[in-house]
Amino acid sequence: MIRGNRAAARSATAAACAVALLAPQGAAAPAVADEHAGRELRPDQWGMEAVGAAEAAETDDGGGVTVALIGGGVDTSHPDVSEAAARGGDFTDDGGSGPDATATPLAGIIAGRGHGQEYTGGVVGVAPGADVLSVRVPTGTGRQAAAALADGIRHAADKGVQVLVLPAGSASAEPDASVQAAVGYARSNNAVVVAPAGEGGDAYPGAYDGVLAVGAVGEDLVPTADSPASGAALVAPGAGVPAPAPGGGYAPVDGAAAAAAFAAGAAALLRAAYPQLGTGEAVDALTASAQPGGGQDAGYGAGVLDIPAAVEEAGEAAEGRPLFDEDLAEQSGRGESLLPDWAVWTGGVLLAVLGSAAGVLLWRRTGANPYDFPSREPDRRSTGDRGGAGTRSGGARRAGSGTRNSGRRRR
Repeated sequence: MIRGNRAAARSATAAACAVALLAPQGAAAPAVADEHAGRELRPDQWGMEAVGAAEAAETDDGGGVTVALIGGGVDTSHPDVSEAAARGGDFTDDGGSGPDATATPLAGIIAGRGHGQEYTGGVVGVAPGADVLSVRVPTGTGRQAAAALADGIRHAADKGVQVLVLPAGSASAEPDASVQAAVGYARSNNAVVVAPAGEGGDAYPGAYDGVLAVGAVGEDLVPTADSPASGAALVAPGAGVPAPAPGGGYAPVDGAAAAAAFAAGAAALLRAAYPQLGTGEAVDALTASAQPGGGQDAGYGAGVLDIPAAVEEAGEAAEGRPLFDEDLAEQSGRGESLLPDWAVWTGGVLLAVLGSAAGVLLWRRTGANPYDFPSREPDRRSTGDRGGAGTRSGGARRAGSGTRNSGRRRR
């Protein structure tokens, strides 16, 4: 159960967001002027608390992983994402002059890093150490839009991304063979593919084979009104989520696209912590560890995203497996390592240098908790009593085997 009464904080947040969005949108000045508003937003990031982001940050922050965000583009000048996001290919037919940066809020949810002194301003994402590759494709349906989406997916896969997010703007009731083939290509190149679950009868892109479809829940952990009754593999926060806005400032976002961003950030954490796992194993860890929600089972899929539990599940699946797995490398069809260079070339000297640099960076930026909002109850994952759920021994499963342990409950 989400803790605390945030009515007063929301009032201040709403006022700050309104001022930010009504102000003239210049280049960098409006965003910098919003630093105080960003501080007000940090405690109101209920979604981060709901999925256990602060607790998961104790294991990994997603460093070394790149998430491809396919859609309307990202405002790479926004201070919360400027260090994380880079522009990739543009597959629109407007020459880059059309509407842009509509995916900026999703980039913030995935890998926002905050800004200002000690990064205390703005919002922080699920995987603040990850990078985001923005790939622009046109919105809408039809053969031309589908072809551009397929090209964008392949472009991202060729860039070596480990997680790929499909856009809600490509929603369709019918599948497209070129997009399905591109999804398969991305997965064969070691990318976890995530998409919003279909809304209003438009099942795709979430229904493509190999795609992790994510539905939206509100702060009560009940599916939102427009969340599909079926088709979601799991659900995540997707209502009133504070996020960076294009042009500077902040605004709340709603819908399955926001929920998919939470799941993509979680996937980035798993890929960083356990790069030896295959894409299917990473997805299995996310779904196997999902928790019961706040209502009936319809619309929940496997349940509500629980990142610390997913990290634990992935750790069990990776136990005893070397960072370089020859069998996993052969699955790529290239006979090459699917791991990033930093995971393969792990000489003692390099590890020492990287460890020292990371320690200094974490100390300067975040201290013990980069999120600066309350973590959940410390006894939540103890090996003792979990509110009647007992221990995980015998009840948990490795990814892809058995049934989900329905005895574990969120407080």
